[in-house]
Amino acid sequence: MSTAQPIIDSRSGTHFWVLSVDKPGRVSTTRSGTCTPASGSTRESVYRDIYLSVTDADPILRGATVLFFSLEPNRL
Repeated sequence: MSTAQPIIDSRSGTHFWVLSVDKPGRVSTTRSGTCTPASGSTRESVYRDIYLSVTDADPILRGATVLFFSLEPNRL
């Protein structure tokens, strides 16, 4: 995990993300939002920060398998 976490779910975030996770036979969910990665962040560090943010917010999701992850610039 990076030491400088991105701002998750900021309405004006620079990046839009989608994360789908699953715990077979228990729960699956898809979450999305925006974030502004800290300067020097990598795609991998942002992925880990988002995964931890989503799974820490709902204890049943801890240890869930990632089915899908997307991180794209939040512009058209």
